[in-house]
Amino acid sequence: MISISFLMFGNLFAQNTQKEKIEKAKDKIILHFNAQQPDSLYAMAGAAFKKQLSTETFKTVYENNLSPLGTFKAAEFETLDKGVAKYKATFDAAILSMFISMDSTDKLSVFLFQPYKKPVTGPITKVATDNVLATGLDKKVEDVIQLFMFESKSVGLSIGILKDGKEYFYNYGETTKGNKQLPVNKSLYEIGSVTKTFTGILLAKAVTEGKIKLTDPVNKYLPADAAWLIAGGDTAKIVHLSNHTSGLPPLPDNFDMTNEVNPYKDYDEAKLLAYLKTAKLQYKPGVKHSYCNLGVGLLGYILSKTYKMSFDEMVTKFIAAKAGMTDTREFLLKKDSALFMQGYNDALEKQSQWDFKVLSAAGSLRSNTADMLKYALLNLETTDADLKKAIDLSHQPTFKDAQQQIGLNWFLQNWGWGNMLFHGGATGGYRSFFAINPVTKNAVVILCNSFTNIDAAGVALLNFLDKKL
Repeated sequence: MISISFLMFGNLFAQNTQKEKIEKAKDKIILHFNAQQPDSLYAMAGAAFKKQLSTETFKTVYENNLSPLGTFKAAEFETLDKGVAKYKATFDAAILSMFISMDSTDKLSVFLFQPYKKPVTGPITKVATDNVLATGLDKKVEDVIQLFMFESKSVGLSIGILKDGKEYFYNYGETTKGNKQLPVNKSLYEIGSVTKTFTGILLAKAVTEGKIKLTDPVNKYLPADAAWLIAGGDTAKIVHLSNHTSGLPPLPDNFDMTNEVNPYKDYDEAKLLAYLKTAKLQYKPGVKHSYCNLGVGLLGYILSKTYKMSFDEMVTKFIAAKAGMTDTREFLLKKDSALFMQGYNDALEKQSQWDFKVLSAAGSLRSNTADMLKYALLNLETTDADLKKAIDLSHQPTFKDAQQQIGLNWFLQNWGWGNMLFHGGATGGYRSFFAINPVTKNAVVILCNSFTNIDAAGVALLNFLDKKL
């Protein structure tokens, strides 16, 4: 998602008057955009907008996210809802949805770009669900998820919501395409990179126990024949592995990039150690965020050597057992097979499950909504003092730039109303969304057995929970 700001406030003018003003602003945006004038774009913003984003931050967002889109060719008006106009924005490199609204001084209060979706007109075909539609929350979930299922053609989906200390579960679609069997809150999905948050807590545990320091060089925990991980005069440190700033490439150069069906299954310790002998950083550690499965996988490898346990064993002993999570693990048990959801790729073709070896800490776990709400509660409160210390440490920011704020593998994501603890996940046939508001203590988990982005649905539900308090 490419976003500059999403702030709505103040009294709205009459629809027609507001649309005329927004249309004029839209024309100016296109003019300044194509003239490559970020300063002029920023000058169009109102006081509240500028309070959220400084000139420097706005320029960084413009240079990194907007300028690469190329020429702004056209903006086709679609809707005006509560003072926010939506346009179909066509650029050289992409088609996006652009959202604009004006404040009482005729300055921009909303200026937002998102991936474009064609507006749905007419009735939608609904999928099976166990949602009883008895409460406002039930109806909100129904509105958001039925539209998502219709637009994405996803097969099955499970939702867990934590609100006011109570758990709510909803399930939609099918466990396998065409079998008419509804998922349940014990249905198992691959959670992909949400696994990284477990790795972050495991690292924090090692730190609070004095086994590892965040400032330790990574090479301290690698074989003597490993290449020294240094660039720009600085060495890669443990903390850099957990916030994606190590300078390592996303995946090692001896990784089989052609195996899209089950890419991690053959990447073992021997291959990792062979890679480390010649590894080179791509940039100076600690200065730039670049999402890195290799870094988190290497971190898990180091933790396994430190605790003399496999990643699966560490997760079970140090986290799952403490939270009462009985179904979260890397390797499926015999009893799990009937509950494991069939995965589908973006063409809705059956997809193989992903099997991890040495990089398991980057994305190997399977879980369900019942367990993931227990995990949310564990992150909010636990009577285990030592574990609480580790969890709290994992939530603390270790890197911040104009785009991201990151703890120990947790993204501190702000969608417009404060920082959330967040991570999403994706494997070949699954997507996951997991977010916790540490202030309201609300949480949303969505697990889907189709490779389609579910973040917007998750944000909409969390927004509803937090704004309704």
